[in-house]
Formats: sequence, C-alpha cells, structure tokens
Amino acid sequence: MDIDGVIQVPVLRIVYRDISDVRKIQDPLVLTSKRGVIALKMSKVNLGEEAAYCIGKQTADYLERLYSRKCNVPEQQDTEGLAELLIRSEKAVHIVGSDQLSEKFIKQLREAGVSVKITIAYEIRENEEVDFSPLREVKRVLFGSSKSFRISLERSMKLLKGKELYAIGRPTGETMREMGYEPMGTFDDPDIVKILGELSAKR
Repeated sequence: MDIDGVIQVPVLRIVYRDISDVRKIQDPLVLTSKRGVIALKMSKVNLGEEAAYCIGKQTADYLERLYSRKCNVPEQQDTEGLAELLIRSEKAVHIVGSDQLSEKFIKQLREAGVSVKITIAYEIRENEEVDFSPLREVKRVLFGSSKSFRISLERSMKLLKGKELYAIGRPTGETMREMGYEPMGTFDDPDIVKILGELSAKR
C-alpha cells in the first residue's frame, strides 16, 4: 500500500502453512484476520454451509472476495467483541488464525461452554532485516499489533522517543500502557485507509 506521506516499516513477516489436510471446515468458521482467508484459499480448503464469523470488515471483504461467502462481524471489531458474538451465537467453532492467537480469547470461549477447534494457518515472525531508520523522519507512529510494538520498542526505543504513538485495537493499546507508553489514540475500527486519513488530517 503506497500512500503519500506514509512510511511503512515492516516489523513482522507472515509465513503461511500448508493446511490442505483440513480439506473442509464443517463447524462455524471463525477468522481473526484476512490472512486466515488467504491461507484457506492457498491450501484449497472447502467451506461447509455453517455460519462464518470475522473479526472485522476487511476480513469479511476477503472472505466474500475469495469464497463468495458472507461473514458476521461484531460491532466491536476485536477479539473481545468477537468472543461476545460467538458466545451468544454458537456452541462449537473452528478458528483459523495465526500462531499468535489470543489465549484470553480462547479461554473466554471455552469457559462459556463453546467447543473450540483451532487450525494454525500462518505464523507471525519478526522481520530480522527491517530498517527502523525511517522512524527518524516521522512525527506519528501507528502500531497494528502488540507484537509489532514490542519488537519496535526493543530494537528502536531511541527512535520512538518524542513521537506520537497510536494503536490499532484495544489489545495493542493495553500492551503499550503495560510497557509504560500511553497511546495518543486507539482505533477500534481497523480500517487502515480511514485511520491514516484521520492521522494525516492532524496538525
């Protein structure tokens, strides 16, 4: 994504797994990111007729684009909102996500009596070759996940000093606070174009 005035620092890299042994999803499908949809398609996994649940609108758009399937999206587009929706709606689910799936999310479902099956479809790894030097040129830094913030802090703490820090999602904002950094803003809606538009409009 190329947007004027926006510098991207790829802190993380995605490694997709072959999940073709799954063959078909029989239970209600739960997707915690668009990458889960991509992984399903790459491994040619078929979807059953059960309902599908997506953490956000972007993930739902990918499911519709790649599988022509509608997806239920919680009003609060994060794992908390998704958990609440699933607890109200289902007794069993099949989650397709990353190796960084929220333990709190899984625990919340199981404690509410929801049977959970998990397929790890991709891994989120640190990009060892990332160059943090472009951070010197910016005033505001937006973090898309807790992991990206932790890595950035560990490897470029000096470059983050004096910057306005923002978080996508409550979990990311909570992680920043736990580590002693108060975000200038937390965006619940993960629409990156909308978020960047709001940040660009700030003086």
